[in-house]
Amino acid sequence: MCAGALHRDGGALRCATGHGFDLGRGGYVNLRTGRARRVAGDTAAMVAARESFLGAGHYRPLTTRLAELATAGPPAVRTAQAPGREAGTITHPASRADPGLADPGPAGAGPVVLEIGAGTGHHLAGVLAALPAGAAGVAVDVSKYALRRAARAHPRIGAVAFDAAGPWPVADGCVTVLLDVFAPRNPAEMGRVLRPDGLLIVVTPEPGHLAELRDPLGLVGIQPDKGDRLDERIADRFAPAAVERLDIPLVLSPDEAVDLALMGPTGHHRTAEDLRARAAAAWPRRHAAVTVRLAVRCYRPRG
Repeated sequence: MCAGALHRDGGALRCATGHGFDLGRGGYVNLRTGRARRVAGDTAAMVAARESFLGAGHYRPLTTRLAELATAGPPAVRTAQAPGREAGTITHPASRADPGLADPGPAGAGPVVLEIGAGTGHHLAGVLAALPAGAAGVAVDVSKYALRRAARAHPRIGAVAFDAAGPWPVADGCVTVLLDVFAPRNPAEMGRVLRPDGLLIVVTPEPGHLAELRDPLGLVGIQPDKGDRLDERIADRFAPAAVERLDIPLVLSPDEAVDLALMGPTGHHRTAEDLRARAAAAWPRRHAAVTVRLAVRCYRPRG
């Protein structure tokens, strides 16, 4: 509203001119003003499905890789997919020739990790666990159901509601690592809030992602050139540092397959009951083999 700095004042955040935002009982603060556009966040059912699926460890290889990149930086050269030693892993180690991400930020503050579209805060919590004790996390979402869980995901996470498509209520150059996992992107604001030596990590689906579920459950389709268009869209503000392809083979029960479908964009178009009926018809008494196909892209701010 006034771009003034916010400070904690009991159960609220306030600025010097008197604007105040209360911390809700769910543990998060809503920084969306009356001028914000209406955005439909994830429903309670979608968030519950996400918490169940991620809590079972199915995406652990992704969380682990995000934590490795956040603490060590991306490999020094752009890489293609490498054959994994085990399911869902990348063989090349993170380069230790790129220090500084775990170093204190401006004015002696610890590193700040901000995740856009953080959902339940699962990946952000995993990254914070790998960073020094002084690191802080900011989980951004528009779903109150997601933010309530994100606020409890890690003791050093602050959960905040604001619309990622508009101006961000985040100070210039204060973010050390910026995470975007299947979330909307705002290149101008990403470039503004990230430190000059910061790291942007973007995770997008690859062609063939969840292909085994697409027809049986009627999943919403993905655009095959999404990653290439991302490089073009942010090219004026960010330079590519590395790209990895991460495949995670899964064997899921019908209920787990439903959770996986429900926690994504399909959850806005199909009900849990519809998905369960489809899953029961497709896999009546057996499990489904599913492949998660992802691209993990790292970028550095230009200049």
